[in-house]
Formats: sequence, C-alpha cells, structure tokens
Amino acid sequence: METVNKKGFIITIIILLVIILVLGGYIAVEKFILNKEENSTITVINDTEIDLNSFYQIADTLNKFDSAFNDINSTYLGYPYVARKLMAEKFDLGAALYVSAYGELQPTSEAKTLPEIIVKNNFEKIFGKNLKYKAKSINAGDTYKLTYAKDKANYSYTLNSPKVPYSAGYVVKNIKTKLAEEKIIVTRKVFYVEYENIDEATGVPTIATIYKNPDKNSKIGQVSVRKGILSGNEVVAKYGSKLNTYDMVFKHNKDDDYSFYLIEKTK
Repeated sequence: METVNKKGFIITIIILLVIILVLGGYIAVEKFILNKEENSTITVINDTEIDLNSFYQIADTLNKFDSAFNDINSTYLGYPYVARKLMAEKFDLGAALYVSAYGELQPTSEAKTLPEIIVKNNFEKIFGKNLKYKAKSINAGDTYKLTYAKDKANYSYTLNSPKVPYSAGYVVKNIKTKLAEEKIIVTRKVFYVEYENIDEATGVPTIATIYKNPDKNSKIGQVSVRKGILSGNEVVAKYGSKLNTYDMVFKHNKDDDYSFYLIEKTK
C-alpha cells in the first residue's frame, strides 16, 4: 500500500510539473505578444487612436519655431507672438521660408548653398497644405540673407554671426498637450529673458530677469540661474499666471502627419 501511495504521489508531482510548464509557456507567449502590442506606436486618447510618431513630427516643428524665431540677429525674432492669432495661411512667406531653412544653415565666412529641395521638404512638413510653398530670396536681416537661384534650384548664403551664449531672447515652456477632433493643441507659456550678473571669467550669468515682451515694458520678476541653466519650470511655477499663454494648433492631414495650423494667444 505504501508503494502504491508513493507511486501515486510521484505521478501527481509529474502531472503538476507538466501543468506548470504548460502554463509557464503560455504566460511567456502571452507576455511576448503583449510586449509586442505595447511597443506599437498606436495609442488611444479619449477614444481616438493616434500614432505616437505624430508627436515626434510636432516636436520637430516646435523646435524649428523656437530656434528660428528666437534669434536676436533675425528680423523675425518673436514673429509668431506678435499677433493675437496667426493662421498658417496668413503666415508671412519670408518667415515661413526662413523657419524652413534656419536649422540647415552652417556658420561660414564663405558663400555656401542650400538645396531648394531641403527647404521645400521642411516647409511642407511644417505647413502641409495650409500654406503653399513658393521659392524666393529670404531677407531676415543682415545676418540671414539667402539668395534664391531658380536655375540652380538652391539658396546661397554666408553666415558670419553665430549665436552668442546667454543673449537675451524668448523662452518657451510647454505646459499641456490636448487631443481634439483632427487636431493636437499644445499650450505654451512664453516669456522674454535677459541675463544679468555675468561672471567675467566664465561668462556665465547668475540672474535672469523675466519680461513679457522684448520691449521690456512689463517686467515680471527674477530667478536665479544655477550652474548656467535657467529652469523654465521654476519660472512657470513662480510667475505662471503673469506669463503670456499661447495655443499652438496642429491639424491632421493623413496617417501620422500633422501640420501647423494656427497659433493663438489665450491669456
């Protein structure tokens, strides 16, 4: 009887091991499948499917705007923030070409050329069908003059004045992103900064004075610059209610393609 019980016990153990192995294999397969789905770029927000690649494209456009329209050597400094509401279709063509070319320009004392196809591709990624591309020479001040040559299909330029560290300029902080019907809306706080108390040895400032606009008529306050870095989060936390607020709207075209549609001041 004892031998029979031992055999029964061993058989039970074997069966349990088989079940564990089978379940383990199922869990491993399920985990693999779930991970595959989790790695998908498709996500659902408010019952609406959206490809996360859209956010990469929008982030790229925002970076292009922030760089190009925050250069004190350009006559387009702060261009998107001048009007209370600026539709893409009403965008100044020179400003649109300028923002499409800006990130491709290289500091040089000798004449360089930029292929038109690069500027056009950037232009169409930014504005989509909301603004039609049309080639022409770009005049954004003495530093940024690009001459268009139709026969060569390029823009020629020289760029002798690279950006100076800690020069005054706009700082933009994204505070909210909202998915609406066929649109993505990025809410941003925008303020103008002038750096002060600059160390002569290191060239690093310790104080940043915050204004609403470059005219400096509306001073908001000051924050410390720690280790040469201004904290946009600190500025928003401290003075958020006093800062200008803008909604930057991107309209869906197809697939993961969203283009700039309008920018509007909401506060």
